[in-house]
Amino acid sequence: MHVFLALIDKVEAAEKLIGRFRQFGLGEPVVVRARSAAAVLSAEVPVFGGLKGLVLGADEDRVLALSFVPVTEPAEAQRLVTRVQLEMDADDPPMGRIFALPVIAASRTG
Repeated sequence: MHVFLALIDKVEAAEKLIGRFRQFGLGEPVVVRARSAAAVLSAEVPVFGGLKGLVLGADEDRVLALSFVPVTEPAEAQRLVTRVQLEMDADDPPMGRIFALPVIAASRTG
């Protein structure tokens, strides 16, 4: 099993990303909105209040999508990552990055 992780810069692209996961057989991803470290620090730690203004894009949300896929062969996972990344790169501007990591999970009994 592999977990496929996609990081995109624009929240508006989440619907398109979900479609890509479906198109390439990566299932229904879990989609999480994320904030940059600069945005968190500037909002939560008063001394870093001006940090957001110094870092380009620090106040923008990001999107993380992840999906567990029963692909056991690393070569197959690499093939899927390459195909999806090519599609993501073809967007204007490019959508983001996708990765796959092998998953080690405890087996369930009962």
